Amino acid sequence: MKIEMGESLFYSWLRHVKNCQIVQTNWKTSSKWTLQNENKLKEIKLKSEGYFNKKYNYQIYKGTKTLSQLLQQAECDIIGISIDNKGNSEIWAIDVAFHESGLNYNGKNTTVQKVINKCIRTAMCIIGYLNKKNGTIIFASPKINNSIMKELAPCIDELQKLMHELGYEFKFELIANGDFQEKIIIPMLKESDEVADTSELFLRSYQMIKMFENTTNKNNLYKN
Repeated sequence: MKIEMGESLFYSWLRHVKNCQIVQTNWKTSSKWTLQNENKLKEIKLKSEGYFNKKYNYQIYKGTKTLSQLLQQAECDIIGISIDNKGNSEIWAIDVAFHESGLNYNGKNTTVQKVINKCIRTAMCIIGYLNKKNGTIIFASPKINNSIMKELAPCIDELQKLMHELGYEFKFELIANGDFQEKIIIPMLKESDEVADTSELFLRSYQMIKMFENTTNKNNLYKN
C-alpha cells in the first residue's frame, strides 16, 4: 500500500495535537450513502461557480457538469472528528500536497482553481453525507511560491465569506511555508516523545533521526 508522508504527518497531528478520537486517511464517499441537503448543495455549486467565474474568470468545475459527478470525484486526504466531554463534535478535513519545487498543478491558474475545487467539494461532502454545517477545512503544503500564494490566499478568504453568506460556518484555512512549520511541524514534534505507535510513520521517522542527534562524529554514520 502506498504511504504518503504528508498524510501520515496530519494523521498524527489530528490525533495528538487536535485530540481527534476518530481519524481516517483517504476518506471517500460511497454510492450507498444517502445524500442529504441536495438542493442546498446545488445552490452552493451554482453560487460558487458564478462568483469565481465572474471575478477571476476561473472555471472551478471544469469538466464536471453535475453535482453527482462532483461528489463522486471527492476524496479528502485526512478527516478527523474530535468529541468533547459533553458529546459535542468538531470535524477537521485536510488535503495536503508536497511538491519539492513548490505547489504546482500545471500552472498558476490551474493550481488555484484545483485547490478551491478541493475545498468546496470537501465542504459539500460534509454537508451532504454528515449533515453538518460547520467544520475546519484545511489545504496544506510545506512550500507554495509567492506568485501562487498571492492569488490563492484571497480566494480561500472569499470562499469562506461566500459560504457564510449561504448560511454555513465552515472555517477554510490555507497552511503553507512558515505557517506549516509553526502550526504543524513544531507542535507535532513536541508530542513525539509520548507517542509509541509504530503505525505513525512520520513520527517514527523523526524518532529514528532523533536517536542520533547527539552523536559526536556524525560523519561516522555514513562510513562502512
